[in-house]
Amino acid sequence: MPSRKRRILVTGVARWWGALVVQRLVEDPDVAEVIGIDIREPRHDLGRADYLKLDIRHSLIGKLVRAVGIDTVVHTLTRIDSFDMDPARAHEMNVIGTLNLLAGCAGTGSPVRRFVLKSSGHVYGSRFDLPTGLREDHRLDSNSRHQFVRDIVEVESYVSDFAVRNPNITILALRFSNSLNPDEPQPLARYLDLEVVPTVIGYDPPLQLIHRDDAIEAMVLATKRGPGGAYNIAPAGNEPL
Repeated sequence: MPSRKRRILVTGVARWWGALVVQRLVEDPDVAEVIGIDIREPRHDLGRADYLKLDIRHSLIGKLVRAVGIDTVVHTLTRIDSFDMDPARAHEMNVIGTLNLLAGCAGTGSPVRRFVLKSSGHVYGSRFDLPTGLREDHRLDSNSRHQFVRDIVEVESYVSDFAVRNPNITILALRFSNSLNPDEPQPLARYLDLEVVPTVIGYDPPLQLIHRDDAIEAMVLATKRGPGGAYNIAPAGNEPL
């Protein structure tokens, strides 16, 4: 008997993360349907995917998951570059939104069997005493002075608890190093794009930068295979500033 084609829900399609993941998924012959949701209109073409203007904090999430028969959820709406966003709003979207999304995927009758979270390597913090190479089991920086880091650590804690309570759902948290995308430059990219880049005299920190296409490839692969757990997504080496 042929396997059932997948039905996938992708959050955060107004930004490049979600939109480019959708573009890849709709090309997969094993995917029957892709639904992208966001509170803003997508700026990228989503192909044959359906777009719904929907807030992940809304109770309709659970009804949508069951009505469509969603088996895979890709949560890209987490903001890991929220320096230019109101902290309260960022917390609402990152933490409260994720909690509601998880609630919609749980419970009797839920068809969800795979959940992919876009997280960040920032969860380890940026202290001077961190080792050069970080493993996924390294302690997360829940006491970071940056709220957006604390938010993502909190999100991961809820996702971990959800995984324990829902062993029938495979959950992957992808912790990305800094990504570069010329279409939507993040704070680090804007810093590097300055005519004069300010640095600390006598200090040349190593940076790990992942290309946009590699980041999307990792997200797409995570929808298909791999055991549950946290994964650091970064290049093999680093570059000095």
